[in-house]
Amino acid sequence: MAQQAPSAAVGHALETLDMTVKGAKAYEREDLADRLTRARRLLTDSTITVHVVGEFKQGKSSLINALLTAPICPVDDDIATSVPTEVRYAGQVAASASFDSAPGSGGPGWTEPISPSEIASYASEAGNPGNTRRLRAVTIGIDRPLLSSGLVLIDTPGVGGLGSVHNATTIGSLPQSHAVLFVSDASQELTYAELRFLRTVQDLCPNIVMIMTKTDLYPHWARIRDLNANHLRRAGVELEIIPVSSEIRQVAARSADQALNNESGFPVLVNHLHQVIANAERVALDSTVSHITRALDQLEIALAAQNDTLVAPQNAARIIATLERTKQRADALRERSSKWQLVLQDGFADINSDVEFDLRQRSRTVLHEAEAAIDDGDPAKNWTEFEEWLRQRLAGEALENYGMFVRRAKEVAAQVGQHFELAESQIVTARDVSAPIEKLRDFTVDSAFVEKKAKGAGLAAMQKGYGGVLMFTMLPAMLGLAVPLPIGLAAGVLMGGFGLKEQRKQQLERRRNEAKNTVRRFVDEFNMQIGKDSRDAIRHVQRELRNAWSDRVSELQRSTADGLAAAQQAAQSTETDASARERLENDRKSMAMLRARVADLQSHLDRAQAAVEKAQAEQRARELTDAAANPSGVA
Repeated sequence: MAQQAPSAAVGHALETLDMTVKGAKAYEREDLADRLTRARRLLTDSTITVHVVGEFKQGKSSLINALLTAPICPVDDDIATSVPTEVRYAGQVAASASFDSAPGSGGPGWTEPISPSEIASYASEAGNPGNTRRLRAVTIGIDRPLLSSGLVLIDTPGVGGLGSVHNATTIGSLPQSHAVLFVSDASQELTYAELRFLRTVQDLCPNIVMIMTKTDLYPHWARIRDLNANHLRRAGVELEIIPVSSEIRQVAARSADQALNNESGFPVLVNHLHQVIANAERVALDSTVSHITRALDQLEIALAAQNDTLVAPQNAARIIATLERTKQRADALRERSSKWQLVLQDGFADINSDVEFDLRQRSRTVLHEAEAAIDDGDPAKNWTEFEEWLRQRLAGEALENYGMFVRRAKEVAAQVGQHFELAESQIVTARDVSAPIEKLRDFTVDSAFVEKKAKGAGLAAMQKGYGGVLMFTMLPAMLGLAVPLPIGLAAGVLMGGFGLKEQRKQQLERRRNEAKNTVRRFVDEFNMQIGKDSRDAIRHVQRELRNAWSDRVSELQRSTADGLAAAQQAAQSTETDASARERLENDRKSMAMLRARVADLQSHLDRAQAAVEKAQAEQRARELTDAAANPSGVA
């Protein structure tokens, strides 16, 4: 089975794009031709990425297996996914493993083919504990119609809370994802950690849906679904919940039972994925149409100026004056004091201030929690667990801070676009940057105080005990008083015990103070390193946006300059009106043909969108009818 060919709309758009590139080159507009050529990748790259995320043992791998009706991802009671597993289309089952290079080598890493039967030994925690093989990802290819349109499902390791070490890979790749499936089973309501994770994910990839698995195991799954919907609503996270049973889906596939398949809930999920695929194509087509339209607008500036001057030579002075004013406005956009430049600078100055304040506030909260935990126990007894908790808490706060930055950067990009009368204002967006969680792994914690746990306590007890014996035996004897030795010894034991207790208390306080100082140094290092990473990311995105909009301004300047030159040349031309007009008329027909192709494509997209909205409205109506007929929600 061959991978699905581009749709008719994509084929139409590619042809129109290539024609426009030829027109741009004919007018010696290599800048427009280069931009259109880069935009071509929007249509030729058919990869549509969907991440499957969630806590450990919630049924993510089983969900993918049931969705594709194939035992692709390793599943067992003692198996947990340890690295991302990509499932994409292939003519026959195949697998490969990608490895990071050895530390310090600076190499790009390796990709090696593996046997499909070995997937579990690479991708699971049991086969690759702690990822000792430095595995980056496992890729599996399989022939399935759902994947033939370019859909790639990524089975991710369990998030283990927002600050889990696995999140460095999962969170960092979400801004490039077309959609996210968040998996949580029907055994219990959403936890606080899951809600926090969902809020951050929504900032990075707004197209997210919750999949509630294992409905066959829990008869009252409908109540859990309703409780989860209320939790999400209170948390400000609006998303659809799709209940499914992977086990029923597998039974339905083996018996070809459509009724069972409907009961599994998977048809709703499959429809959702088809919608993701359609939306991804629609976004690519919309962006391509916008690029083509803007290129035609700029090419027609020179064409219209030359034509108007030839048709009405008496208006040449007015036409030239109008073009000069337009060129001045384009030149003004280039100035550092122009409105869009100020909006960009002020917007990112606000982001920098707010992100830094938010990060420090979050780290201060974690510091207070850590100091309270230290005061409640002995840091020497559970320091390893405490250090892991501290790293996870700070990593979680760093990720939420990162999500805030990404959201705010997109908002500023939209505000800048409003100051341009350009169709691309919806195309230029904030560039993606990596989540900073990886840096936390490099931080070291000085825990030498743990080794000093109880040294000196015995010596202090002996000193106190010996002093007690002297006080109750030898000193009274010097005064002529006879005190039995057992009484002196008992007093020595009591005072020794008291001394031991005091010494241990002092040592505990000393360890607590040393632990607090260690935590403060760790948090200071966190603020310094993660803060610098945030500032670097902010400057990177600001620079990328500035360069992108500056390129658009340069194109506009070039177009108005070409229009002005064309009008001036036409006013001074010695060619016969007939030959000049014939050449212009041919160019105008070519432009009109390209405009008609774009309009035809836009009409098709509008009709398709209307059909999708109608189908969605009908689906919502059916769901409301079903809910009214079965209020308990139990099938």
